[in-house]
Amino acid sequence: MGDRIFRSTDRRGALRLALAAAIAPSLASRPASAHHGIPGGLIEPPVQPMAYHRSVTRDLIDGNSFSVSRTFTLQFSRFSDGFMVEGRQSSVSVDAPTQLSEFAELEAGREEVGLFPLALDPFGLILSHDRPADMGASVQQALDRTLSALREGQLPQEELATLETFVAALHVAGQGITAHLPVDLFAPSPDARSEEQSIALPDGGLGRVVTRFGGERDHATGLMRAASREITTEVANSRRTTRESWNLSAL
Repeated sequence: MGDRIFRSTDRRGALRLALAAAIAPSLASRPASAHHGIPGGLIEPPVQPMAYHRSVTRDLIDGNSFSVSRTFTLQFSRFSDGFMVEGRQSSVSVDAPTQLSEFAELEAGREEVGLFPLALDPFGLILSHDRPADMGASVQQALDRTLSALREGQLPQEELATLETFVAALHVAGQGITAHLPVDLFAPSPDARSEEQSIALPDGGLGRVVTRFGGERDHATGLMRAASREITTEVANSRRTTRESWNLSAL
């Protein structure tokens, strides 16, 4: 009896943690100008197009992960306040467990059009920030099908409700990632930074989010060469992590 109670409590804790991890990227990606410090210098983007690669990997409840990687062709152009960045997706790859196959199929077939264009100031900081992403009918259909598959798994009602919320939150957070880029992504400071904050979970629990961001710049252009962000959510004695990586290079 006691062992069953322990397993149930442990599973509920894991589900709460997964929900927190899904919501965390939007919370941890809010602008925090005080942490960006003094810009590292003026940028000088090349006239030629560049390749921009972004990868997002989230830990899931059962130890698996959900990963989406996209590559874009970027073109920088100067304007009065800095630079405009136009982008066109050139490839996408998705790695997901069978349970989320609907989302994997959706992401693999979706062209990301909400990220660009972006406006950068002369120091490479993002001017156009926090733009919302749309949730279309095809996304809702995939969400509904995934939730139906979960219902057929005959999970306890309490856990099913949490799982459904998690799947929905996972989708919303995935969309939100594109709208919450680090302000200094294209010209990161040489000093890595770490931020910590408490979050209130929908069920009344409390958690902690630790965000670490760092990158390196190309000496010739002043632009980001590579950057990464790790968002770790802690609830009780468990944790989940979302990892993001970016690369910018010549074609």
